[in-house]
Amino acid sequence: MMNQTFMSLITCAILCFSDVYAAKTGKIQNLKAPEEALTLSRFTKNGQAHILAVLDDDGKTLTGIDLSVELNRFDQPALEVIQTLTYDEVVAIIRASKDRVTIPYEALLPAIEGDKHIAIGINYDEHGEETSVDAPFLFPKIVDTDPAIHHLKYTRGWLLDHEVELGLVFPDAVCSTSNLPDQRIGFLVVNDYSERATLMRELDVKNVKNGKGFPNAKSMKGFLPTGPYIVVPKDWQSFVAELKLDLHVNGVIRQSGSAKDMVWSINKIIEETLASKNRTWPCHNKNVGLLENNCIPANSIIITGTPAGVIFKKPTTGFKVKTASKYFLTFRFFSHQLLPYVMQEHLKEQIREDKYLKPGDFVETSISFLGTIKTTIE
Repeated sequence: MMNQTFMSLITCAILCFSDVYAAKTGKIQNLKAPEEALTLSRFTKNGQAHILAVLDDDGKTLTGIDLSVELNRFDQPALEVIQTLTYDEVVAIIRASKDRVTIPYEALLPAIEGDKHIAIGINYDEHGEETSVDAPFLFPKIVDTDPAIHHLKYTRGWLLDHEVELGLVFPDAVCSTSNLPDQRIGFLVVNDYSERATLMRELDVKNVKNGKGFPNAKSMKGFLPTGPYIVVPKDWQSFVAELKLDLHVNGVIRQSGSAKDMVWSINKIIEETLASKNRTWPCHNKNVGLLENNCIPANSIIITGTPAGVIFKKPTTGFKVKTASKYFLTFRFFSHQLLPYVMQEHLKEQIREDKYLKPGDFVETSISFLGTIKTTIE
């Protein structure tokens, strides 16, 4: 019996190791054919940024057509390189070229560069349930993007959490929703990393949906890795309905969801963002808005929310009753308000539980057809 138990443990350890090893060494990614969606990556060659029209992704390398060479357009965002061409013209160039280029993942640039982005909190019902917030809200995320092979340096004291999210990008500034169905839109996978201790200290517990605390907690260096490519579908509305989001930590599934379950549709997200007008949020000791000249800036990532499965969980009813009792029995009401007191006690409990991401953890952030981000916490 002891030998059987020992062998079971060994088998389990080998299988777990194999899963993590497979995650780190790469898995073949399913891509849409160019006729359905253009898959575009960025890499450098001879000091210039090139755009690769990706045809194959084996999890370690990308193979495709160097569109920058084909079009003689360098050092431009992916959407700008193809902006003056019709969709079918881009497909024709890709299909006509016989020159294949293979690029290792490590050589990829962020799918989109920039440091001013728009985020939506609580855009999936189940995530709202696990965090006790009942509706979506907006806030800015002010941080540079990182590539798909991502190394995130941990800082002592963090409660580091993960969030797989669908990002979308427009090649031009968006000032209205009038022609949104006909817009060319780029989609990518991102991870909206969050530092929950900062968030719990700074958020407005009486009105979480005002977004206070979220920009600072989500705008630290390394907190916005992007997927290996940006994908431009011919019909973006039907494309979004197909997208499945998932996230693994050390080979174990943590988050899984579908983009079709977003509370705010893409149209609604654009409407709400444009309606924010001159509103600002505190971030990095400055007040920051979402818009430029009342428009959504070109090449800003709109980060559309995460499904359930993040590490943070709302305080349980039992915890709230116990903490409220302590609040009154120890006369804390003379020096503290009840809701902020409960949140700070919950923060202490989260620190004690020690369940957040730590150095050595490996995070895979994936969306179907949009590839995978591979993050090592260091």
